[in-house]
This record gives sequence, structure tokens and C-alpha cells, in this order.
Amino acid sequence: MENDSESGNESELDGQKKENLSSLLEHKNYLLTLGVILVFSGIMRFKGLDTESFWLDELTTLHAISQGTWRATMEGWLSMVGMGTWLMYFWKLIVGDSDYALRSISAITGVVLVFIVAEFARRFHDQKAAIIAASMFSISHLAILYSQEFRPYMFTTTFIWLSFLLIRSERKLTRYETILCIALLSFAYLVHYVAGLVVVIGLLADFFIRVARAMKEKNVAYRSFLVRVGLYLKGKSGQCLKISFALAMLAVFMLEKMREDSSSTNHSMWINDTPTRPVVSLFDYFFAFDTRGSITDIAEAMWYFVLITPFLLIMHRLFFKAKRRLSSELEWFVWAVGGGTMLVIVLYSMYERNLWVSRYFVFSMPAWYILFGVAISRVIDFFVKISDKSSKEVLENRSMVVAIVFSLFFVLNSAHWYVNEYEYYEQGGRSDFKGMSEWLDDNVKGDQDDIFIITQPYAKYWNLYLNRMESHVIIDEHTRWGHVQPGQANQIIDDQPFEVIHVRGHKLSMWDYDRLTLALNPDYELVESREFIEGHIDVYHRTKNAGLS
Repeated sequence: MENDSESGNESELDGQKKENLSSLLEHKNYLLTLGVILVFSGIMRFKGLDTESFWLDELTTLHAISQGTWRATMEGWLSMVGMGTWLMYFWKLIVGDSDYALRSISAITGVVLVFIVAEFARRFHDQKAAIIAASMFSISHLAILYSQEFRPYMFTTTFIWLSFLLIRSERKLTRYETILCIALLSFAYLVHYVAGLVVVIGLLADFFIRVARAMKEKNVAYRSFLVRVGLYLKGKSGQCLKISFALAMLAVFMLEKMREDSSSTNHSMWINDTPTRPVVSLFDYFFAFDTRGSITDIAEAMWYFVLITPFLLIMHRLFFKAKRRLSSELEWFVWAVGGGTMLVIVLYSMYERNLWVSRYFVFSMPAWYILFGVAISRVIDFFVKISDKSSKEVLENRSMVVAIVFSLFFVLNSAHWYVNEYEYYEQGGRSDFKGMSEWLDDNVKGDQDDIFIITQPYAKYWNLYLNRMESHVIIDEHTRWGHVQPGQANQIIDDQPFEVIHVRGHKLSMWDYDRLTLALNPDYELVESREFIEGHIDVYHRTKNAGLS
């Protein structure tokens, strides 16, 4: 009997060891795969980081943080109170002001955000969802694009989703983690009103999910209402409520500023009409306007897939033994944040003023990719279960392999198209302020007593590059012209410089900047024209018959 007992114990220990070993290997495979994804994400985000010129919005940010003090960087900033520029001001002090150094804050946080997306999906669903979500996010056009810009979008999104990751966890946070969540969400709220919208929707979604769960707790009927409220406030839910209350107090004081910014004509007059199918248009930006799909494109196919995710959730719970309560499923939260943000912005655009801008959805973008990862993970579970009747452990391992293979093919296919066919790193679609500044530095020689340089839209954008390259070129600051009219050339006619250089940049077709040719005739003639990416330089010389040679 003792031998039988000992044999049984040894057999049980062997089984436990095998299970632990299998779990360790599975965890090791997950970490290895995630490490590869993060390395790939870093390559895609740091590749060509300083190749393309800063464009107008980046130069506006650089101009804001070049005022000498952190207070000056925040003054007059239209979007909220300039918290983004406040952080970037100190980043510039630490790393320097080269294009690469400045943009690196977005690239670094862009890679960190890939890890946060993976961790979000892993903690609240499974490792397959984490690998799929992270791999798809690593090659996302919108995620890469704003990881390569010196603007506050990527680090603000990282702050939001790191806070959401902590808030959604079931354990109580430490005092320092609670302070960190409040600080990061407050910062994000003050950067941009759409970031504030995402924060509010996320906190509301978390609150209602926890309330729904609390209402279904066992034995609640035997407790009084006050006891149940007390237990709620003492637990994790009460801690999340405190964080929400702290943000609510901030929102009360900042509401008027948010209304002012969101209703400002200067801030929204350039925004186009809301697309007919907003989510499909947003997914177009996710997948870099990919038109390879057999339906219409990948964006439309993914939108149809999102529409069936509620069905996938229900069927998965019926088909498999549910590991968690319905209210604890991850989809509720990401549906609320992703879909809720889209719904509010579309309704606001319909009834107030246009607000649909693709980059404004960067703050809520992780929600969609987490949803992609979870839903695709559920589909893999279905196929593996149907095609194989092995043990649960074997099925999980095979499902993980399928998820890794799917992610590998998706990333390889998308990356090949993105780099070689879409030519993201070669297209250079933004205004070449750097190229135009380098041309001025190379071609304007000696003193400028007989040279007049006029720029559109503002001289400060070229001066930022000229000053950083320690150029001697000086642009006439007072020539801030929009459409050039003959009467506006009076100063040039009166001063009679020999050479007039007209520099134009940033969406020439949109602003319809006129040449100076008609305005300067017959005193000047066009002698040289240079084309740049969304930029143009014209050089005029004074004619001989006007008395100058």
C-alpha cells in the first residue's frame, strides 16, 4: 500500500513537473516572440527617423519650445495648456535639438506602446492575442507615422494606455502606482481634448464594468446596501473610483478651456468633412491605404471582422468553458474606448463642427488593435479545436504556434508592401523646409544688402533650420504674406534690391500661394526656379532697363 502511495505521488510529481516545464517553455516562446516583435518595431520606427524634413506642425512645436523657458513654451498654445510642449522642452534640453534626437521621444514611446498593447492583451485574454495584437500594431502605418514625428501624440498615447493597464488590473495598486496613474492621465488630459475624451471614456467604461460585476457578486443579498458600498470602496473598484474622481476635478476646471479650443475656428477651419464610412477610413490609415484586398481592401475587411466580434465572443464562451465572467471579458473595455471615441467625434462633427482627423484617433488606436488580437485569437481557438481533438494543453500549444505563424506572415507581407511598394521611407510627402533652408544657406552668399528674401507662410519655419545650421542667411521677418497682391510688393519696389528670393512651402495647392512675377513686373524678371517636396523657390533679378545691372 505504501509503495502504491509512493508511486502515485511520484507519478503526480512527474505530471506536475511536465506541466511546469510546458508552461515555462510556452512562456519562454512568448517572451522570445515578443522580443522579436519589439526589435522589429524599433527598426521600423527608428529607420529614416531624420531623413525627412520637419514639416509645419513639427516646426511649430520646435518654435514653441525654443522660447528660452518652460513657461514661455506653454503660453499661447491653442490645444489645452501646452503640457506636450512642456515635456518636449525638457526633452530638448536632455538630448539636443537635432531632428533625430527630438523625434526619438516619439520613436522610443512608440516601441514601448507596442509592449503595452501586448501586455494588455496577455493579461486580460491570452498570449496568442498579445502576439497578434503586438505584431499587427508593430507594422501599423498610423503608429509608425506618429512615432516618427516630433509631436505629442505617441508619448501621450503611451501614458494613457500604461495607466489603463494598471487601472484595469484586479490587484490594488500601490500608493506610487496610484499617483502615477493620476499624474499620467492628468498630463494626457491636458495635452489634447481628444486625449481627454479617451481618458474620460476609458474611466467611465472601467467604472460601469466594475459596477456591473459588483452587482452580481455572490451573497450580496445578505449584506446591507451600506456594507456593500463600503466593501466596494475599500477594494480595487474604490481605488479606480478615486482615480476617476481626481481626474473629474481636473476636468471641471479645464472644461471651459476645452470648449474654447474645440470650438476655435482657427483650430478647425482646415478640417475636411467627416468620411462617409469613418471607421473604414480610419482603418485605411492603419493599413497604409492598402488596396490589395479582394473585397475592397484590408481596411474594409477588418471593419466587417470587427462587426462580428460580438458573435465571436458569445460563441467562444459557449464553445469553450469560460475562464472568466462575462463582465470581465476584455472586449467590453476596448469596444467602449475605440468605438466610443469614434462615435462621439462623428456626432460632434455632424452637429457642431468638423473634428474627424485621422491623427486624433492615435490616442484610442491601441483599443482597435487589442480587439483585432483578441478576436483573431478566438478564431484560432475555433479552428484548432475543430481540426484537433487532443488534450487542452496540446491544443493551447498548437494555437500558440498558429498565432505566431499568422503574425509572421502578416508582418512579412505588410512590411514588404509597406517598404517596397508603398515606399513609405522614400516618398517624402511632407514639406521640405530643411531642403529649402539648405538651398538658401548654399546660394545666398556674403551680405544681404542687395537681397530681399520673402517666405510664405512664415519666416520662422525656415529660420529654425537656418539657425540650427548656424547659417548667415537672414529672412525678412515682416513679410508674412498670404496671397501676394501687386500692392504688397511696394516695399520691394521702394527698396529696389537687386535680387528677390521668394520661398514658398507647405501644401502649395492648398494655400494657392501666388508667384511674385506679376507683382514685380516690369522691374524684375524670373531667372531661376527650384522645386522641392511641397515647396518652391523663385529667384528674381532687377532688370537693366530699371537702372541696375
